[in-house]
Amino acid sequence: METKAGVLVVNGLPVVQAQFCWSVGNQMQSFLKALAQKKFLASKCPECGYVYAPPRNTCHKCGKKMGEKDLVELSGEGVLLGWTVAHVELDGKGNFVDLKKPKIIGAIRLDGANSTVFMPLEAEAGELKPGMKMALKWNSETKGGWKDISCFKPAG
Repeated sequence: METKAGVLVVNGLPVVQAQFCWSVGNQMQSFLKALAQKKFLASKCPECGYVYAPPRNTCHKCGKKMGEKDLVELSGEGVLLGWTVAHVELDGKGNFVDLKKPKIIGAIRLDGANSTVFMPLEAEAGELKPGMKMALKWNSETKGGWKDISCFKPAG
């Protein structure tokens, strides 16, 4: 890093390696396992009814703890709230690399959920409209992880 007239110049992002062990908890383990069966789970607060996709252990609206009994299955369809077009991505070493083709990332509220998921979209930016119906597209091979979901695409 160097400074020029009060401006800090950084080439790439600093690389940070965190060494720790972290459990995703029983609900997220169930969520990830369900993806292998092409099922999208959420957690529904037993106190206030707020539905989190993906599942959470605690309701952030009322503070109630949620467990396995509070898991519900969602259809995988939802409504597009907004989107952005990405022209770069991180290379895993803290540096940005240009994409050969821009990626569209959408904010989707799944039917039956109150929260929003952010996922890649299979569509052209010009055909997208807020409020349009979107459907989850699964990869042909599923293993029980986030990569089981290919993207979301316009429903219909």
